[in-house]
Amino acid sequence: MHKKEVEHAQRHPKVIIICDDPADLSGVVDIVASQVSAFRTLTSHKEVAEVLTESPPDVIVIARSTVAKSVEIYSLLAKHGLLNYAHENILLCENKESGVAFRCCMKGIFTDYFVYKPMYENYRFRMILHNALVRTEGTSEVTKIREEHFGRIDDKLKQLIDDAALYHQKADETLQTVRRNLDNEKGINKVQDDLLNELKQKHLSPLLDELEHQLADSVHELTKRLKDKQFSIAELTALLSEKDNSKCAQLAQNVLPVGETGEVNISEPKALETKQEEIKIMVVEDNEIYREMIAKILRDEGHKVECETSGLGAIKTLRKHKFTMVFMDLFMPELDGYNTTKNIRNIPHCKKLPIIALTSNKNKDIIRKWASLGLTGYITKPSTKSSILKAVEKALTESQ
Repeated sequence: MHKKEVEHAQRHPKVIIICDDPADLSGVVDIVASQVSAFRTLTSHKEVAEVLTESPPDVIVIARSTVAKSVEIYSLLAKHGLLNYAHENILLCENKESGVAFRCCMKGIFTDYFVYKPMYENYRFRMILHNALVRTEGTSEVTKIREEHFGRIDDKLKQLIDDAALYHQKADETLQTVRRNLDNEKGINKVQDDLLNELKQKHLSPLLDELEHQLADSVHELTKRLKDKQFSIAELTALLSEKDNSKCAQLAQNVLPVGETGEVNISEPKALETKQEEIKIMVVEDNEIYREMIAKILRDEGHKVECETSGLGAIKTLRKHKFTMVFMDLFMPELDGYNTTKNIRNIPHCKKLPIIALTSNKNKDIIRKWASLGLTGYITKPSTKSSILKAVEKALTESQ
């Protein structure tokens, strides 16, 4: 441990890492070293104070054992007047405290945060640190982000990204043309003009807005996932050929049809069809941001969602209420996913309840042990919208 500290003991560091134990930060230190040569790990308040007084660093990374302790030391340094200069500060935390870290950033205490336990998005930390150094004009010490940092993106993948952007551009142009044509459309008399204007304002414009919104969201997600290389070419083909415009189709049912002669059919609009059976899903996840992400995806599909932050809470709720399916994390406080599932199977009406596992753990023995209790499937973290919705579809199909 002493040797590692000596290696990082730069006299005038651009970046300092404040921590309790440098041995816990090997992955973090490797990433920092790839971005800047002048950095230093510090474990005592005295050391930090000396460095801040002698040569204030551009970026301060704080990775104490808890977020509370990180906030405490930063507040103490500020109170002593050691932080009265332009700098960036990055909070490192464990996965279970990501929600608290997020709030700290929203309150303006820290510039950004990064989950380093477990550290499965190290490229994101590279980018956070890179941007922080650029903002403080420490560009001379910044290592350029090269293609090899992220793994080579082959020509076919680059072409797909370009095609997705072109698809967005052409579709957007088509929508704008439709809007212009709609604005120029006139009736043969004042009555038809009034009806056409009402039709545009109440029905056609909202439909075009919804189409435009869906287009932007779909292309954004598609491009992001392509860059992250999170799905295969086959999945891309399926996504591009997919014509599931369920929301737009529902809106279109309310549009008053205009005949070829220009006459407006003012018959009553069709009522939206309601689902025959409500789908009620429970999400059991202690990570607030990940929990809310899954819940939003499911709610956007029209499903009713209830969330629990622990296995004990899930068991208590399931004893009183029935659900269509459950998404459940493996590692949770109080009771893990395996033992929570074991207890759920003892509830009479939950013997065959579809349970979808959420885990970043790649230990096949743990997954097999969990699956023996009757899992419908499992999703690896970080998850994509596509994998979440496919899991729901699979669970619904198998439960019929």
